[in-house]
Amino acid sequence: MASGDHQSTDRKPPGKKAEKLSQKEQSERFKQTARELEADETGTVFERAMAHVLRKKKASD
Repeated sequence: MASGDHQSTDRKPPGKKAEKLSQKEQSERFKQTARELEADETGTVFERAMAHVLRKKKASD
């Protein structure tokens, strides 16, 4: 059975509301997260992954 220790979660304490971010702050936070996740802006990684997952249809299909 799981322990009752809920202090170790990454959630914010109840009752505290998240601060509102301006458009610029939100945009910068998004960009920073994308950098940390090493997101690809060109789409080549996505295309490569899709080509790996999906098989190409033959012209007769």
